[in-house]
Amino acid sequence: MRIKLFLIIFCISFLIGPFSFAAVIDTDKDGLSDKIEEGLGTDMNNSDTDGDGYVDGVEVASGFNPLVGNRDRNIERHVVIDLSKQQMRYFMNGIEIGKVAVSTGVPGLDTPRGEFKIIRKVPKIDYIGINYSYKNTRWNLEFKKSFYLHGAYWHNQFGKKPMSHGCVNIAYKDAEKIYKFLDVGDVVRVVGKTPRKALALP
Repeated sequence: MRIKLFLIIFCISFLIGPFSFAAVIDTDKDGLSDKIEEGLGTDMNNSDTDGDGYVDGVEVASGFNPLVGNRDRNIERHVVIDLSKQQMRYFMNGIEIGKVAVSTGVPGLDTPRGEFKIIRKVPKIDYIGINYSYKNTRWNLEFKKSFYLHGAYWHNQFGKKPMSHGCVNIAYKDAEKIYKFLDVGDVVRVVGKTPRKALALP
């Protein structure tokens, strides 16, 4: 019985293994998987496709076009916030670059659904209201009047449950990344439905 169980586990891991490994191959070690590079059209055998002195992964993370050089930002970027999953995915030219956990508006103060554009970027804001005061909050991206994507240092419930008054809370380590990636005019799409209870972690 034990031998059979071992053989089953071995076969499953053998079958799944290659596919899992293929998803994270980065041939030129530039910080972008070969799958992402194929989608963006960058050279997966050359870490600096446009020859501007910056590796492709650094350029993409900063929202720059990895095919043009000269710190060109003329490339499509957008994010999709899924209220149901409490997750944000970010894209360049329609290719998913990554995802981060978020906490959106609590029931009754839901984050608005729909398609918006980044109105402005503000490095620091004091969020002050009834029963809350979050001063010097960093990495703020306004996507609708008085609604922001922003860092949150006062909780650690990202990806678990809604926590805000309608904004999209992001852990600081991820908020800085999103702030650098996006620009004014970039699209923010909010989909799904605000969960009424904490999400079960995978």
